[in-house]
Amino acid sequence: MFVKPLLCRDGRDTGLRLMVIILAAFLLLTVAAIVFPASVINWVVTLTIMPIVGLSAVRRLNDVNKSIKLAMVCVVPVGVFGILTYFMAPLGALAGVFLFGLACGGYLAFMPAKSKINYVQGYNGPSMVPVSFAGSVHHRQEPVMKRRVMPVHTMPENTFSSTELTDDEVNFTGSVEPDSFEREKYQLNDDAMQHASSEQTDAHMNHDVDERIEDDQVRSFSTSSARSNQPLYVDQDALHSGSITELAKSWLNVAKLHQQKLILIGKITAAIVAAGLVVYLVSALISVFSGEATEQTDHTDEMINQQQASSRQMIKLPDGFWLVLDGDVLIVRWLGDRGDARRLWHLASAIGDKTCANLEFNDGSRYRPLTVDRLQDSATEARFTPLDKDAIVNNVALKGSFKLCGYEFSLKGSQATLMQNPQFEMILSQ
Repeated sequence: MFVKPLLCRDGRDTGLRLMVIILAAFLLLTVAAIVFPASVINWVVTLTIMPIVGLSAVRRLNDVNKSIKLAMVCVVPVGVFGILTYFMAPLGALAGVFLFGLACGGYLAFMPAKSKINYVQGYNGPSMVPVSFAGSVHHRQEPVMKRRVMPVHTMPENTFSSTELTDDEVNFTGSVEPDSFEREKYQLNDDAMQHASSEQTDAHMNHDVDERIEDDQVRSFSTSSARSNQPLYVDQDALHSGSITELAKSWLNVAKLHQQKLILIGKITAAIVAAGLVVYLVSALISVFSGEATEQTDHTDEMINQQQASSRQMIKLPDGFWLVLDGDVLIVRWLGDRGDARRLWHLASAIGDKTCANLEFNDGSRYRPLTVDRLQDSATEARFTPLDKDAIVNNVALKGSFKLCGYEFSLKGSQATLMQNPQFEMILSQ
């Protein structure tokens, strides 16, 4: 019987019941994501919970007499939350969807009901379970007599034992006082009348007591029903003494007086919060996708650098510098000064360190580098055009030394080192 109200479509739900169902849905999805991360169970739980939340929203809309199409504002956040938990989305995105779902549920929960009805655990409908409350059965209260009635004298059993008298008895009674029989008859009549009047008095008093009890019950019922729509009674003495209960009653009375204004303020606040959550959610999703794009770009750059490094032909010369062939481009590489990565010289703009403008050998021959850059690993690289590649390699093999960016490098033993690399050997043999 507990499942039927959850699957009912024609019933009515209170706002509190709707909020409890939405919170339970988010909590169950979170637990499923923690226990079974990226599992099919997450999809099963999501597809099971979404109809339950949707039907609760439909019942709530029936209660406020609104279109059932608004139920999607509660179903969509639950579905999105379930999808994000399956794909292990960041915590910020999950929190944004969670708060947005609560805001949508609160928007429907604050709507006033179209009529006042009796709810059982926040539900009213064809699947309602009758609930019997303690003390709901009324027992008849027996009347209590406030006045004491004198007991009726019992009559002698032989008073009316016989209606006929024998002659001896007549003679015996005749010998007594003449009016004793009349007096006894009057006494019996008085006792019978007193007994009858006492019975009538008792019946009348019982009837009065029954009517008084019924009147009290009707009056108490009407008073209780009238008080249910009236402000709560606040004990001013207890309020001034600091009673929390009386303070809460006073706040409830103020809320009842300004109920419509409070509902309007709640709707405006919920709308503002929902708009803020939408903006936050959109920004969070944009940041997530942009972060993924940045990671992909960084990964692509790393792959390109690795491919370039693998395509480079690098050889270390005896004086601690390298000659690098990057395709048709010749690069002179050495470990220079430490510092931030930056461009030291650019031939196209002639801006930078003037000492890096020429690579000068000891015989006076000069070659201009295109660019000279300091890298993040504190290495300095000077790039030369493919037209100067062969001449520079031959000079490195045959000359004694060269200067570049204030450094002087010795070329002793460089020819034997270059001949060990097939690429440089091919250049030298041309």
